[in-house]
Formats: sequence, structure tokens, C-alpha cells
Amino acid sequence: MNKQVLYLVQSIPGDNAPTKHAFAISDLLVKCGFNVHFVLAGIIEPSSNAISSNYDYPFDFPFEVKFGHHQIAKKYYERISSSFSFKAFTRCFDQIQPDLVIYYGIQHKLAKRVLDHCHDFNVPVIVDETDWFTPKFTGDLAAWLVEKSRSKRVAEVDRLLDGVIAISPFFKKHFDSLYSSQGYPKVFYLPPLNRAGDSLSDPCSLEGLKRRTITKFVYAGSPAGGKDSLTEFISLISNDAIPAITQPVLDVIGIDLNQAVSLMGNIARSNKVHFHGRVSHGSVIKMLQESDFGILFRTPDLYSRAGFSTKFAECMSNGVPMLCNAVGGADLILENMIDGIVIPDLSNQALLDGITSACNLTDHELTSMKRAALEKALKLFESDNYIDSFSSFLNSVLSIRE
Repeated sequence: MNKQVLYLVQSIPGDNAPTKHAFAISDLLVKCGFNVHFVLAGIIEPSSNAISSNYDYPFDFPFEVKFGHHQIAKKYYERISSSFSFKAFTRCFDQIQPDLVIYYGIQHKLAKRVLDHCHDFNVPVIVDETDWFTPKFTGDLAAWLVEKSRSKRVAEVDRLLDGVIAISPFFKKHFDSLYSSQGYPKVFYLPPLNRAGDSLSDPCSLEGLKRRTITKFVYAGSPAGGKDSLTEFISLISNDAIPAITQPVLDVIGIDLNQAVSLMGNIARSNKVHFHGRVSHGSVIKMLQESDFGILFRTPDLYSRAGFSTKFAECMSNGVPMLCNAVGGADLILENMIDGIVIPDLSNQALLDGITSACNLTDHELTSMKRAALEKALKLFESDNYIDSFSSFLNSVLSIRE
């Protein structure tokens, strides 16, 4: 009989990166012989379409975390205390009677109470560890409180767990150090995984590229939160004086032109940049497959070293090498000018050198780089490669509480 996993998540499910990430790990859990049931900890409007949607896994939207738009006081109380979400969790815990609990993206107080509750019943707890921010107040009190709480959770609670699924080498090293000094938690490095249909399967499909006159870059995400930098890149490719054989163009997925102008000013109004707004996940994959390079530019802060962009993995998995700057995060998996291009920083000269290197590749050289990116992705981001090792990790965690 398969063992039961209760997966506690903060993010409302939908066509978004957190859902894709959690469901991809669930796909792997199923391949390892587990059943997965989700429960939501994040606040949701009772009328939300998410409640009535069909998902790949059972998803519980407990009444305890459903608040109407007029229940402002309860929403703020929940963000500070996580009291309602904990009640929802314990009710689902009693119903599912899980053998293992995994949580993802939840706040400090909830994590601590979940850990204590699970250990009272000898149920091990694993954190799906993807982000670690240094909280910065930008005027949104609620968002700042949530981010501060999550950061505190990583520092104070996650170190007490039975296991960690670490998305990045940074997290793997961090928790390995704790394991060496205190004997827990057990750590498993698992970069972002693809789901069925998210990647190309045959490097040979990249053959036969037409002779190009442009080099097509793509960015998928949202620069609004300040995580990603786009302005400098757009400014440079808008300059007709770039010394390159092909001309750079950029597709931006996630924001529309009006949002871009609000964020970046009139620099966004370039005939070499096309803003597509939010599109379906299937449309994102199609656009990736028609691109030459993905881009990801970040400052070398804690979040960029600890995290691992889902779009980074999706680009490579569709034969699209990355142009990115060195921050000590996902860029560490690349071999410069082999399966991607890594520039040392975000200075104008470094960006110009990166753009020029990409645009000056011959069609044959670009095809070789695309093939190398895909071949590396098929090793790193496909769940079948982790079945045996992840099963061993899960069994070792389960044995802790037996």
C-alpha cells in the first residue's frame, strides 16, 4: 500500500511557477510509490475560480482560510498568526493520516506548529526549500510581514526538520553544514523538474535551423518585484550600433507594454522589444522553443544564490541556452560558451559583450550550444533521473520516526 504525503502550500494553485514546481515534485513522489494530497495555507477569496478548478492532485481548500474581501481584520490576523491555516492543516492531517508531511512557502509560526504537531504523532516533516530573501520594506506592510516571517522560518525552523529538498547548491551546502554539526536534517538536492510535455526529448530536433538575421532573446517572469533586471539589457539592444552579425530582439512574457513603461519608463518603447503580458504555460513553452537565448539578470544577493529560477530550467529543457550574469546560483551549472553564456556582472560592457557573443554565433555554433543546453537539461531536470536516489532519501527520512 502506498504511503500518504500531505503537501502544505502557501500559494493558490493555478497556471503559475509555484504550482508547476510542487506538482513536478509530486510527479516524482508518485513514481517513488507515494500518494500526494495538497492542502492550502494561503488566504483565498471564497468566490475564487481556483476552488472549482480541476487539478492533477487532490487539493483541499479548507473553509478556515477562505476570507471575503471585507474581512480585512481576519486577513491581517492570519498573516501574523497563521492560526486559521493551522486549524485547516490539523483537520486535513486527521483526515489523511499522512506518513510524511512536506511544506512549501509557508510562514514561520505555521511551520513551527506543523513541526511540533507532526512530531507528536511521529510523522516526519520535510521542507521544499526554494527561496530565502532578505526582507526589504517597500511600502506594502502585509507583503513585508509575510516575507519576514518566511525568512525567519528558513533560519529558525527549517534547520529543525527531518529533511530538506534543496533547490540550489547554495541550500544544499547550507543544510549539509547543519547536518554535519547537529545530525539533521537530511538533505536532497533537487533542481526544478520538468513535467510531461515541458521539454524537448530529442537533441536532434534542433537540427536544420534556418539561416538567421536576428537573434531572438526571451524573458519570462516579472521584473516588478525587483528580482530581475531588464532595463539595461533593453537599453543596449535598442542601440543600432551593436557590433554583431545578427540583430538582437527580445520577447518579454509576463508583463504588457503599459506595465513595462510604468516600471522602466520610455526605454521600454523599443521596436526591438515585444511585451506579451501573461500567457498560458503552453504558450510560454511554444515561445521558448522559437527563441535562441533566455535571459536572467540578477543582483548577487541572497535570493539569487539560494533560489533557482523555474524559467532557467524551462529554457534549457527546450534547447534554449541562457545568457545570465554570475551570482553564484543557477549560473553555476553552465559552461560558458558551451551550453550558455555567463557574464561577470551587469556593467554595460559586460552586457554588451554577452549580447555580442550571442549575436555573433554562426547558425552551426548556435545549434551546438542549443544541443548542449538540452542535453544538460535532460540530465538535470527530468524526474526519471532521480527516482532511485529520491526514494532512498524519502525512506531514510521515514525511518527517523519509525
